[in-house]
Amino acid sequence: MNKESIDIMKQTKRMLLSRWQTIDHYFIVLIIMLIPGFTLFSLFEIYIAGTYKGVRTANELISTAWPWIIPAIVFFFLQKRRLIFREVRIEYSDQEFKEAIDRTAKEYEWQIELNNRNVFKAYRPWNWSGSWGEMITIIKDKDQLLMNSICDPNKLSSVASFGWNRRNIDTFLKNLIDVKKGIPVQVKEEQPEKEWTLKKVIIRLLVYPFCLFLIGFGLYMIFNSVNWKSQGAGIGVMTIAIIYMYSDLKMIIKNKSTNAQHRLSANSGQSNEK
Repeated sequence: MNKESIDIMKQTKRMLLSRWQTIDHYFIVLIIMLIPGFTLFSLFEIYIAGTYKGVRTANELISTAWPWIIPAIVFFFLQKRRLIFREVRIEYSDQEFKEAIDRTAKEYEWQIELNNRNVFKAYRPWNWSGSWGEMITIIKDKDQLLMNSICDPNKLSSVASFGWNRRNIDTFLKNLIDVKKGIPVQVKEEQPEKEWTLKKVIIRLLVYPFCLFLIGFGLYMIFNSVNWKSQGAGIGVMTIAIIYMYSDLKMIIKNKSTNAQHRLSANSGQSNEK
């Protein structure tokens, strides 16, 4: 990360990614756009090349493809918004910053890649927490910090961090404030997030049926395909649904196991007291 890229990020307040990182970050948009893309290719074959051999008419192709453009646009702006830096006005010394980083890195197992007078970059690894990992970037700018955490663009593409992007930044800020106030490190007992809150239940009631629809629709397109483009689109929509459901179920199982361990520890403690 050179001085020029840092200056650009300071001016735009937006995270800069490499070419391949950008593709990974917006991969969900590319997957959703498979169907409109194949449709556009078929329309090219119909109206320009004259080589179309499918059975669907142009109007049928368009009516199937256009609904996919809406979620693609939504995800594009969501992913674009996630690149915006969070600005925090705060005075700090180099030693205070280092101590806050040490506390957060130890708590979340951050793997530090870069830490100099201008910028800090680290990665939180995957640990069955519902996310493949995140990339944390902090730009030091006088009495201001520009902070960003996104799903790690160097790993398998992901659109959900299950709260870890916010947690990375909030925990670091809390540690920095604690250091400034002279508050010592506090040993924290891991407390799993509640997986069956009203908000999460409503989201699952909406998203799970949609995922099952995507899987069924993908299977239909694979086994009733008229060409390779339909099969590719079917695989694409199935991939979206399976990745989300797998990540969410993985988080539920992990937290269930953690809750069981907490109950076992609590019961053991009560037995010892008796």
